[in-house]
Amino acid sequence: MRMKHFIRSGSWRLLIAAATMTLADCSVGVRFQDEVLTSSVKNQQPVPTFSVPARTLGIRSIRFLALGDQGTGRDGQRTVAASMARVAATDSASFVLALGDNFYPSGVESVSDEQWNEKFESMYSSPSLQIPFYAVLGNHDYYSNPAAQVEYSRRGGRWTMPSRYYSFTKAIDETTEVQFICLDTTPVDTERTEEIEEGVVLDSMDYRLQLAWLEKQLSDSHSRWKIVVGHHALYSGGAHGDNPGLIALLEPLFRKYGVDLYLAGHDHHLEMKKPINGIHYAVSGGGGTHRSVTWIENASYAATNMGFNAFTLSAHLMVVEFYDKDGVLQYATTIAK
Repeated sequence: MRMKHFIRSGSWRLLIAAATMTLADCSVGVRFQDEVLTSSVKNQQPVPTFSVPARTLGIRSIRFLALGDQGTGRDGQRTVAASMARVAATDSASFVLALGDNFYPSGVESVSDEQWNEKFESMYSSPSLQIPFYAVLGNHDYYSNPAAQVEYSRRGGRWTMPSRYYSFTKAIDETTEVQFICLDTTPVDTERTEEIEEGVVLDSMDYRLQLAWLEKQLSDSHSRWKIVVGHHALYSGGAHGDNPGLIALLEPLFRKYGVDLYLAGHDHHLEMKKPINGIHYAVSGGGGTHRSVTWIENASYAATNMGFNAFTLSAHLMVVEFYDKDGVLQYATTIAK
């Protein structure tokens, strides 16, 4: 049986065609669902030896967390949220980056949607997580009313999404800052493989305006560190794989203006790439669900079955930590500046 639903939310009119899922669908986890009980790392390699540099007295730094594809409202999201709270409490994280697909399976309809409480406010209710959540939109957030996620941030709470793409800076010390450029990658992802497979028709904006905005943000930036955040990964060993369209559009700008890190989700695993054309790429899509991943040649680390990241950033060093769903540190790497 094939079901079709018309959804109206303001000016949004979406056609969602949901195909019946087979047991095979569940086993590989191609579409969003929680029936996959465990995922695996294919071509598993030994985790490289790592250490986390000790804090140096007098060297200031900022600490933040990141997770993507979290918005299931299920046990997996709750487990990761509890682990994030413990890690945040131990080392005083100052904010969280939410990398999209904030509300499965179809985003939120309005600012009063009950999912705001179920999958965000109550989910991340620990005292250590009463910090800003800087969020970007994922493709599933587009299936209903993405504008509602922008509007919700105007209520003055932790949720921070002033527009569909935006930029903010954080001071590291008296002379050093980091700029975070938060993209709305769904309109830029011209291939939209997943939406084509699932029969979803999405409204979108002119992606060229966003690319022009991105270039201006980068060209005008005086920040020592530049981190770009989006939902869709450019390079991935996961189910979606590399995204040639996004690589062609975004990577030339990253290279031209010296972007240090591109951080994304979309694929439901955790992964750190070896530098590609001088740029570091990380995938953090294990905030609420999971899929298998292949440890491919250009990966320095790959893991699944959910988890999140923590970052410590000083004037000359970025430490990237990978935690599993239980909050156990599994890998860390450093990026020197």
